[in-house]
Amino acid sequence: MCGIAGFYYKNDKQYENNDIILQAMLESIKHRGPDSTGSLIEGNLAIGMCRLSIIDLIKGDQPIYNEDKSLALIFNGEIYNFIILQKELKARGHIFSTNSDTEVIVHLYEEYGEQLCGKLEGMFAFCIYDRKKNILFFARDRTGKKPLYYSCIKNQFIFGSELKAIMAHPDFSRKLNLDAVAKFFIYGYIPAPSSILSGVNKLPAGHFMIFNLDTFEVKNQCYWEFDYSKKLQINESEILTELEDKLLSAVEKRLISDVPIGVFLSGGVDSSLIMALMSQFMEGKSIKSFTIGFSERQFDESDYARVVAEQYNTDHHVEMFELTSVFEIIDEATDMLCEPIADPSILPTYLLSKFTRENNIIVALSGDGGDEIFGGYPKYYIHQYVRFYDMLPKLFREKIINSIFHMIPLKPENNIFNYKVKRFLANSSYMPIYRNQFWVGPFIPDELRNDLFISDFLKNNIFFEDVDNYNKNFNGQELLDKMMYLDAKMMLQNMYLTKVDRASMAVSLEVRSPFLDTDVIDYAASIPAKYKVKQRETKYILKKMAENRLPNEIIYRFKKGFGIPLADWLKKMSGQILDILEHTPIDFLNKDYIKSLVYEHNENKQDHSTKIWSIYIFLKWHKKWME
Repeated sequence: MCGIAGFYYKNDKQYENNDIILQAMLESIKHRGPDSTGSLIEGNLAIGMCRLSIIDLIKGDQPIYNEDKSLALIFNGEIYNFIILQKELKARGHIFSTNSDTEVIVHLYEEYGEQLCGKLEGMFAFCIYDRKKNILFFARDRTGKKPLYYSCIKNQFIFGSELKAIMAHPDFSRKLNLDAVAKFFIYGYIPAPSSILSGVNKLPAGHFMIFNLDTFEVKNQCYWEFDYSKKLQINESEILTELEDKLLSAVEKRLISDVPIGVFLSGGVDSSLIMALMSQFMEGKSIKSFTIGFSERQFDESDYARVVAEQYNTDHHVEMFELTSVFEIIDEATDMLCEPIADPSILPTYLLSKFTRENNIIVALSGDGGDEIFGGYPKYYIHQYVRFYDMLPKLFREKIINSIFHMIPLKPENNIFNYKVKRFLANSSYMPIYRNQFWVGPFIPDELRNDLFISDFLKNNIFFEDVDNYNKNFNGQELLDKMMYLDAKMMLQNMYLTKVDRASMAVSLEVRSPFLDTDVIDYAASIPAKYKVKQRETKYILKKMAENRLPNEIIYRFKKGFGIPLADWLKKMSGQILDILEHTPIDFLNKDYIKSLVYEHNENKQDHSTKIWSIYIFLKWHKKWME
């Protein structure tokens, strides 16, 4: 696992210190790869990487070249099928100088050119310098586990694994992308290809990009897409057998490493199942499992994790998360976000990553992606209730919505979940593809226009243009599949995977996600929707598969996710929030409105946790990166 960065400028501009500039860019993302650095500087082109050694610790440094050195590669990620690919390429006459997964990419590019991405199974973002064609070839993995930002302005092309690498270039000028700011407050994240800064884009997941050094042209192209068009005509028993085989294979592939491996264990069905499948390939005590607990008992799930750890006799480690922990790590956790993300679980995710790394683990498996691939969110069955809303006269809607709300199995102590349900239902007048995104979003468009923003810079089409663009590419027939597809493209790619990447790489920890294996994704897409959500049972087929490996109290308990006592924490942080608000030079936010949110929240008049947290994160980000 690594961080990559580089730049190129036209001949009318010359630097004498390209090496110093590149080093500064790499230094800004050194946490992604503290073991070594490498670079290639030729005239007005400079590319480099910082490496976290996972496979072939001795000879895996980069850039890596092909036989005649006409190709140079810098790479961030892991390729799980590299051994098979290496054998195939050797049979075709390619000569390897290392045993690393990185080198297969260079030879695949020699053999297949732009088509190489379809042969890679893994998580990746890489850059190939093709001297013969005088181009830079970039690619990003199918679901977006590994990031890639780029900027092409003023005869200057700059790229990096994180936005901070681009900001470290002396010629880059930071300016807010106000459309992206609006999207942040709608979604809680900024959808690709946009970024928080003007002139900077993210390469979307499942895309490759060619930058022509002669013409300065940039071409993006999709190489992979979710396919919901082909549905299996087999029974539940057959699906269970095939699904278990594919998940076992996905886990086994992700255990290849020359460094110690652990597993994140939340006590939920996804992470517990991953750990159970690991036990097929590792002895109990050789599996090191890691859990975060909360001192607030209603949010603590560590006891469930302990049940699974004891069942499989793992070497289990628990770290308790208390209010004092929040104040200790909040600056660390928010400072690592060079682009704001409003998911408050960034705090326990960061603490879990830090705790795991401190126990000498360099690679950890996780359950990320299970909800989006197998239908795990309660909103998926709530859609079934809300669809009747559209048929009702406007006069009855409010009463009906209240009735529907009481039908949903809520937990009084889980404020975040309850807020999501209320918000989802309150915005049921929107089209299903739009209201689906309100599950995590802090604000709706009218709240931005009428309350949060003073300046009238919002354009109507910016709010849902990303959803509309993805919706055009959906090729299935079932509403549930469409919602899962949009969540994978929007929420999973831009918030949850980004959160895990930043939190884990901040402490030089690699996280692998078996549920995001290509074979698993493709197979799950072919499973009829009725096997994913059955009445009010989410992830039905995955839970049925887990019954042979986990106790029912783990499989069928209420889904909480990484729930945290955010409402109480924000009351104790209100002074800090108001202070940063007062001293932040932003002229488009309505500070009086924000103060009213904090007041109402503190007085228990209304729970504004999600809104206040998103504002706080944005203010913290602005103070760190824009002032």
